[in-house]
Amino acid sequence: MLKESKIMDVFNKYVKKFDMNKGNVKAVYFHSLKMMDLCKNIASNLGIFSDEEIIICGFIGLFCDVGMFGNKNRLCHFNSSIDYSKKSVEIIFDKDKLIRDITDDTRYDDIIKVAIYCHNKNGLPNGLNNKLLHFCKVVRDAHTIENFRLIVNYQYIDMHIDNFPSDIVYNTFKQYNVISNKIGNNDADNVLEVLSYIFGVNYHYCFVLLKEEESVNKLITSLKISNKALLKFFNQIGAVLNMYIDRKIVG
Repeated sequence: MLKESKIMDVFNKYVKKFDMNKGNVKAVYFHSLKMMDLCKNIASNLGIFSDEEIIICGFIGLFCDVGMFGNKNRLCHFNSSIDYSKKSVEIIFDKDKLIRDITDDTRYDDIIKVAIYCHNKNGLPNGLNNKLLHFCKVVRDAHTIENFRLIVNYQYIDMHIDNFPSDIVYNTFKQYNVISNKIGNNDADNVLEVLSYIFGVNYHYCFVLLKEEESVNKLITSLKISNKALLKFFNQIGAVLNMYIDRKIVG
């Protein structure tokens, strides 16, 4: 059985390669710790995972963005030519083989690879078995919740909004669909993309967490908007999302 102490030892040893006071290192470090806690919390709440599988969920959360370390100030995937989730998988299994420093047990290798690779993609591949789907959904929901904290605390996208979202982005949002990171053209599009992640949340408990943490309100109030019409627009977006969350909680 995997030991959490060993997982943390290997993670911290890897992070020591980078200067904690430069670039995005400190932010990604604490983001990774938060992801681990969220994944374990969500997995435990579902009641479908064994104790060992909950540890695996924590491992996936901790290492899913390990490929982000040292990439200047990048904390997001907007307009990036690099597939950071793919890079994370390569670090874990090929380049640095971090997984083998933790365990020689290969039973969970495929689960870890698929869950990490898919955690920031639009949709999931067909043909995944039910348990693997849950591993993927746990880390994706955790990533959605954590993205709201990141954007408010680190403002990794420009929060000065002076234009409305593009038509293609807004129309996608109005259909209650997650917005692809490939179609945004401006900062308003990027904000709406993050907000749209809520439409991809899978579990009731995660909607409860979003409501408890006031994730939508914190993001909306952190926007810097001087135009009254634009401010009203984003306040209305926030109200729609809060009602959506409430409906999902009530069922």
